[in-house]
Amino acid sequence: MNQQNSGVDTPSSNDDIEIEEAVRTIDPTTTSQNLVSSSTIFKTARDQFFEDLQTEVDRNSWSAKCLLCTKPKRVIEKQGVTSNFTRHVRHYHKEEYEKWLNESNKVNSPSQTNKITSHFSKKSCSPNRALYGSNHPRQMELSLAIVNDLIITMGLPLSIVERPAFINFMRKVDSKFNIVNRRTITRKTIPTLYDKMHDHLITFCSTATFLSLALDIWSDRRMRSFFAITAHAIIGGNFKTYVLCFVPLWGTHSGAVLLKKYEEIINKFDIKSKIVRLITDNAANNINAFQNIVIPGFEKYFIENDDDGIDEYANDSDTNDDEVLSDEYDYPPDQLSTTNLLATSDVASEDLIQESINRLMENTEIFRIPCFAHSLQLVVKDGLKEAKSIVCALEKVSAIAKLAHTSTKFAEKLDLLKVSIPRAVITRWNSQFMTVERILAIPTVELNDILGELKYKHLCLNTRDITMLQEFIDLFSLFAQATTATQSQNLPSISIVAPSILAIYLDLISEKNNVQYTTSLCESLLSSLLSRFGGLLEQLEINFTDINISFKTNNKFYNLYKDPIFLLSPFFDGMFKIRWITQSILGDSTKERLCGKIKQLVFDHCLLMIHESESLLCNDPKIKNKHQELPSVSLSSSNIHKRKNLFANIEHDLKNSKKAKPDDSYTYIQEEISRYINDDNNDSMILLNPTSSSSYKTLAKLATKYLCVPATSAGVERVFSQSGFLFRSHRARMSRKTLEQLTMLKCNNSIA
Repeated sequence: MNQQNSGVDTPSSNDDIEIEEAVRTIDPTTTSQNLVSSSTIFKTARDQFFEDLQTEVDRNSWSAKCLLCTKPKRVIEKQGVTSNFTRHVRHYHKEEYEKWLNESNKVNSPSQTNKITSHFSKKSCSPNRALYGSNHPRQMELSLAIVNDLIITMGLPLSIVERPAFINFMRKVDSKFNIVNRRTITRKTIPTLYDKMHDHLITFCSTATFLSLALDIWSDRRMRSFFAITAHAIIGGNFKTYVLCFVPLWGTHSGAVLLKKYEEIINKFDIKSKIVRLITDNAANNINAFQNIVIPGFEKYFIENDDDGIDEYANDSDTNDDEVLSDEYDYPPDQLSTTNLLATSDVASEDLIQESINRLMENTEIFRIPCFAHSLQLVVKDGLKEAKSIVCALEKVSAIAKLAHTSTKFAEKLDLLKVSIPRAVITRWNSQFMTVERILAIPTVELNDILGELKYKHLCLNTRDITMLQEFIDLFSLFAQATTATQSQNLPSISIVAPSILAIYLDLISEKNNVQYTTSLCESLLSSLLSRFGGLLEQLEINFTDINISFKTNNKFYNLYKDPIFLLSPFFDGMFKIRWITQSILGDSTKERLCGKIKQLVFDHCLLMIHESESLLCNDPKIKNKHQELPSVSLSSSNIHKRKNLFANIEHDLKNSKKAKPDDSYTYIQEEISRYINDDNNDSMILLNPTSSSSYKTLAKLATKYLCVPATSAGVERVFSQSGFLFRSHRARMSRKTLEQLTMLKCNNSIA
């Protein structure tokens, strides 16, 4: 090339770089004829027809001046790529291009090509070792293993297939294996696997009888937003969770935009009629729940160590729009009322069903419930604002925890005691709680001796500190347990919500009269708990006036926790049934009423489910009109002359006996409920296990419907965590499409 081109330095790793085979000097008077007739024929159109090659490092591009154009014209292309140069000549200078192409083919004849490549063929492959073809079973097996196991599951970069060390390794694994090209993986292998996974998702959605969805928004390190939906179902007694979508978002994340995306997904998989609940929060709630919640006194712990434990999905959204998830999925708070258990012998079958339906929600299509972990985390955050009285003790604990991760001598001393202090995470309050709990579990005398020996006497814990910390542990212990328990994937989690809130409430009431240093903290936790979970506690007939705690109703949560699913789901969990009511410290009359309410709810939902399955209740206007006309027919029938019947008395008796059957036809539901309550099997999966559930066929169907609802959005957050792992800092140039496909394949790797 000319002197101007000789200074260009392009990356040698790019697949599209063309290799120069000659160096030329361009005369300004060169014409299009002698360009092709020159004795030197260059391999690329760039070298043959262009000069003055210039590189722009900032834009990662290069440009060159065309020698054939009458007016000066520069062609720009991505650095290392020559397709635009070739395209320009082929389009605007077709004759010259064809002449050059013919001459180039003559120069690069097969005989000459063989001579050039013969050296490399001997070096790369011995005569008695032929490489596998693209369709060879072993070639396909290893190629898929590289993509599935290394790139998708382990999250290794796509460029691994180009690295010499990996190529050398694969030659040792199988010398006949033909290394798959990176471009082939990106453009063929991954899209093929993605399409196959999508087909499996369609099968999953069609197989599941009921589905619950969790959805949320996440932003990667380049602030590109993605919208994710996870589907949760119970199939064959096993909990199944898969990612239905992980799609990029552009522009403002308004409620209308997200609703449109949501509807596209549910219509795509045809699951609208199967959805039981939506688990999500609006943007403001997500931001509050995922903000850095730091226990007072732990502020210094995170100084200069903020990156040690921050989750990849610590910031779920890059918008402050309160309409990110609007109230399209909210439901009126007073849609449900319950009564005492019906006496089915006094009403007709249609009336019995109608009464059950009237007690239930008129629109049972889709309801939104908040993420329980987020709601609980906000209660904790409100309570921590009133922890000022014990900050001194918490600061000591924070300093001791940090010392365990910065001082070698202190860490060695702890090792001798066989004690380890977990690293606190700034985005997870319960990790900081566990740190306090672990330090408090260390014998105080031994811990103070170590601190004194290492000249950290100012960190020694005295009796007052121990009392404060113990009160702190007692107040937050149940919060931490509930946060962990409700994030399970393979066990019912929605059934834990109501028993947890009742237990936390009763525990705080008890601690309120016992604490010495944390009274304001306890009252703050109670106030926030009532503000958000008061709707649920109302359903449990809790009287708030007796505890003298003022609170302001939070409408974003209060009414949502009145959803009957929170009372229904514990009943279907063999660990709870109604024992969480009967074994509580509530009054006997309250226990009796609550148990009756729960039994009635279960009975009503069983009756509705049976009614729908028998197609007695449908949306057909003809059937609805028929039921509406029944009363008027009976009233007008008195004016119609009845025909005599020979055996009227016998038929009248038979008719009455037939009417009695529907009255008694649903008593087996009540019997099944009673047998289930008295069953000694306390396994959470009793109604989901195919063997044990055979005795409770009606309840098992309802359990499959309601226990598939997750209590938290932890499932969708795990998707963000996996995506953050794939999109690490040194892979920040990954495209949205590639990130979407890899995330979906990684999270759904068990679906095939």
